[in-house]
Amino acid sequence: MNMKILEDYYRNTYSKKQLEADISRKDRLKFLFSNDIRNKNILTVGCGPAVDIRFLLKINQVHGIDISDEALKHAEKEGVIPHKIDLTQIEQLPFKDKYFDIVIATDILEHLFFPKDLLLEIRRVMKNDGLAIISVPNHFYWKSRLKILLGEGIIHPSHKANDWDYFHIRFFTLRSFEKLVAELNFAIEERFYNKFVNVPRGFPSFIDKWLARKYPGLFSMHFMVKVVKSDRS
Repeated sequence: MNMKILEDYYRNTYSKKQLEADISRKDRLKFLFSNDIRNKNILTVGCGPAVDIRFLLKINQVHGIDISDEALKHAEKEGVIPHKIDLTQIEQLPFKDKYFDIVIATDILEHLFFPKDLLLEIRRVMKNDGLAIISVPNHFYWKSRLKILLGEGIIHPSHKANDWDYFHIRFFTLRSFEKLVAELNFAIEERFYNKFVNVPRGFPSFIDKWLARKYPGLFSMHFMVKVVKSDRS
């Protein structure tokens, strides 16, 4: 895809429909980290406005990758070192081998023609004892499966889009997501499938979380994992 086309898409679509929603998600990823994460080199891929990791920004060096000018402007104000990169056409990220202690790539793989290439680069720039947070949305939780059965589309319920201009181009099941992670020599240290739950209204919270933990393919809205290098190389 031509970079100009992609830039125009995010300027005309993302900035109008999704940027404000992303800005409202302050410290959204705080549950993933202990309070002693400081003085680390961190990379956030597809960073958006970067408010979801605001709690990390003042005590670590954080680099952020995105193609949206508006998102990067906001991220830079938050304290992120910005990098404008088209991830659909990367051959190599502009960082040295084994440079980052932590890499965050949440809800980005589903936008890429070649998500495996990005994960290989994430692995390259991670330190041997580093970790990565990776997530993708679950388009096949129970309500989506019911919609498909009834002849409706696969668009995630939190997005307002048409089938022909939807910005997700890859759709992961639980099995395919974990298979991809394993094939690239990542080991899953922790799963967070019970953190994004969508079940029938009226269910108590503890049941929501139990269902997502027990049957994530049906009840988790996202597949989110903390991974390390399985061979430490």
